[in-house]
Amino acid sequence: MARKDIDSILMQTLADGRFHSGEALGEKIGISRASINKHVQKLGKLGVDIFRVTGKGYRLAQPIQLLDLDEIRRHLPHSSKHLDIEVLHVTDSTNDVLKQKIAEKAQLKPGAAVLAEMQAKGRGRRGRAWFSPFGTNLYLSMYWPLKDGLNSATGMSVALGLALARELSQQGISDVAVKWPNDVYIGGKKAAGILVELEGQAEGEGFAIVGIGINLSMPDDMLEIDQPYTAIQAHQDDPVDRNRWAALIVHRCAHALTGHDAEGLANVLATWRRFDYFYQRPVRVLLGQHEHVGIGCGIDEMGAFLVQQDDGLKRYFGGEISVRTPSS
Repeated sequence: MARKDIDSILMQTLADGRFHSGEALGEKIGISRASINKHVQKLGKLGVDIFRVTGKGYRLAQPIQLLDLDEIRRHLPHSSKHLDIEVLHVTDSTNDVLKQKIAEKAQLKPGAAVLAEMQAKGRGRRGRAWFSPFGTNLYLSMYWPLKDGLNSATGMSVALGLALARELSQQGISDVAVKWPNDVYIGGKKAAGILVELEGQAEGEGFAIVGIGINLSMPDDMLEIDQPYTAIQAHQDDPVDRNRWAALIVHRCAHALTGHDAEGLANVLATWRRFDYFYQRPVRVLLGQHEHVGIGCGIDEMGAFLVQQDDGLKRYFGGEISVRTPSS
């Protein structure tokens, strides 16, 4: 049995939060108690909080709900039932999984998605690490073809950020905002991020790999995160159903990408202002070693960030630009 399959069965067994003896786990998986201990130690190094009590066995610090493909499909709206979805245990990066499939000449359909319980090397914009603890949040990537070339991806990350914000709002979460171009905030704290990676030609065929990380039930003491953050569970009374949220986000993203193909940002400009974190607020635009100050004025039809400065209205596009309020 492959190591990843052993880890998967081990986590599925421990997910109930109860004690399981090393002997019982070994018999179920077909390996020795010593091997069970080695796998537990390896999972511990990945951040999975498993502890052992002599005479009782192993258990998780608390029960977790693992992703289940059948459950995700059960929650998908009818219009998204056709999407190809894969659920992984632990991977370096869900974006890289899709890139590898493409490199191996896999025939991916639009909206093909990969989800993982954990990313060992998750990343965000500008190469920043995306902290991805096991079995708590959502880490997913989606493939989308660009038949009209990379230019057709203009504004895609903006459309996706707005789509996530609208979904959170429709699920009853208040004070949701998009921090241009695509970070989603709740109550002024980051809850989700998007990384769009493009490959192909400007005017020939290409594709986009959309990586999305959403905090569902993050602990409050993650020292690895250097900015204020929050999670959906902190804003809902009922326990978060990870499989239901996975279905919601997969559907919402595929729907947003379809709409972007058809209309660009024309169908979202009117809605953007409602969720714009920077609208009519003082901002600092950081571009390399240069800083530009002004007042946020929304976006244009290309997804450019508009800033009213002393010498007029300026447009800024994504990439290496960072936008902050004066206090941040």
